[in-house]
Amino acid sequence: MDRNVGTMDTYFTDSTPLDSSDTDANPRIDGARHTYRDLDENRCWELLGSQSTGRFGFVLEGRVMILPVNYLVHNRAIYFRTASRGSIGEAVPHTRASFQVDASRADLSEGWSVLASGSSSRVEDPELLTYLWGRTMPEPWAGGERNMFICLTPTLVTGRQVFLA
Repeated sequence: MDRNVGTMDTYFTDSTPLDSSDTDANPRIDGARHTYRDLDENRCWELLGSQSTGRFGFVLEGRVMILPVNYLVHNRAIYFRTASRGSIGEAVPHTRASFQVDASRADLSEGWSVLASGSSSRVEDPELLTYLWGRTMPEPWAGGERNMFICLTPTLVTGRQVFLA
């Protein structure tokens, strides 16, 4: 599943698309009862594909690192670019890493979060690199050369949606 870069058609409920113009019609209700539901894996992958920035988590020298990255989704894996001589580039491969993405609407007291956990590795396959370099994705925010693609291959993908009851 390839992600459609740049779209923000994120859905917080199954029937209502996120639309910033709805803030006056649906004011936030402080103190209201919130509930949540777990999202199935297919819905989690849809939501992973709806964003362009997420957080990559891993352990480096005994410290948990969580860093923002611009990414894309392809064939149920998550790819992003980094520097070969940086905290991510030097730490990969990792047998245990995670990737998290979310969206929220404070004015509506709604949101969702998806966590993908698995192993990470450097992308070295020439065909896959050609494909990835040919995809449109936002440039990494960090400065310097970001010419190394990292792949997170999830073994577990979970998500949760929070909303007013």
